[in-house]
Amino acid sequence: MSAQATPFKPLIGFTAGTQGDHGVAFLLRLAIWLAGGRTTRLKRTPDERDGVMPDGLLFGGGLDIDPARYAGDEAFESQIDHRRDDLEWSWMDWADSARVPALGICRGLQMLNVHAGGDLHQTLDPDIIAAWPTTALEYLVFRKPIRIERGSHLEAATGATTLDVNSLHLQAVRNPAPGFSVVARERASDGIQGIEADEPALRMGVQYHPEMLLHQPTSRSLFRYFVDRCRGNGAD
Repeated sequence: MSAQATPFKPLIGFTAGTQGDHGVAFLLRLAIWLAGGRTTRLKRTPDERDGVMPDGLLFGGGLDIDPARYAGDEAFESQIDHRRDDLEWSWMDWADSARVPALGICRGLQMLNVHAGGDLHQTLDPDIIAAWPTTALEYLVFRKPIRIERGSHLEAATGATTLDVNSLHLQAVRNPAPGFSVVARERASDGIQGIEADEPALRMGVQYHPEMLLHQPTSRSLFRYFVDRCRGNGAD
């Protein structure tokens, strides 16, 4: 009886905020591990990296993207991490040339869109924001309904056409980048909650935080779908 081959565990390079987001980084690592992958936190550009290159990229949440990158209003008050913008931009350039899959979460979705030529709403309708929770406990249980397009990667990944998600954000996709499709919208406002593209490789972005919903099968299956795509990118 021959021994079974060890399943290939793709290496997922990920980013997270640099201002104490250790909990989020842990959850991203856990999500990828549960999905059958390995992780490496990206702290240097592709040119500076030593060793094996990732089989996929995951861009997490964080501060606003510099509006200069999408011809936004640079006078608009924002919290910007220029170093992270530069780091993620360089990795997206690499991913495009290497045809490596990428998943964006919240700010990460916005980075996928901006890098490919789309833009953002720099602020949302005040009436929408006014209805959001104001305490940590309220944030943990806050949910909003979204609808998902049939036939999309997001539907295939979650097995759902509707979800209740923990989407709290002050900025959002305005115009999707060329080649990207809108695959999820908020029911109440029709705001964009998911985008994706197939070229130059799989690009998936969600405006909510599935890494904070790992108790839900739909969130775990989203990461598993992505890791499986990255496994195809690196397997023999």
